[in-house]
Amino acid sequence: MAASIVANTNRPYETLDPQDAYAAEIAELIELVEQALHHPSLTDSPGRYVELLEALLAFEGVQVWGEELHGLNGEQFEVPCPECEAENFVVFGEYDYFSTTDDFYMNATAGHRRELQPADPSSMEGMAGRLHARALADGQHDVASKLTYVFGSAYCAECDAPFRVDHAIVARWSS
Repeated sequence: MAASIVANTNRPYETLDPQDAYAAEIAELIELVEQALHHPSLTDSPGRYVELLEALLAFEGVQVWGEELHGLNGEQFEVPCPECEAENFVVFGEYDYFSTTDDFYMNATAGHRRELQPADPSSMEGMAGRLHARALADGQHDVASKLTYVFGSAYCAECDAPFRVDHAIVARWSS
């Protein structure tokens, strides 16, 4: 709950940024989350691990991923195509690895699908590299694999325009 409050950017006008107003408390929360991320019983599921990692990013003041990383748990992000603005479901996991405009993508007969292109882990830099390396170091190989798709490329299932998945997530969040 604290991470959601800190990450939320919809504040009343002239309200202090929690990062400034509660810096000491947030530093303590960062330490607690780091401890939790190293506790086997608290990271025994990929879902719980992602929630803790998202909380850490929120407390660190990382915009977008401090609120949006949980899309990894749902194995999909809904993003607009940067060219035609069609809503694309970028799916990775149980239902395969593709983009589609069909919100019933879990059906075998779902509409047009375009295969996702994962990022090459050796070329992942910045936040992508940090999250991928952290997941591997923490033994969360499934999370690390999914991150290659979140920071990889997709094609719009409507107009075939290529786009970076993470860029589309950031653009959606920023609007």
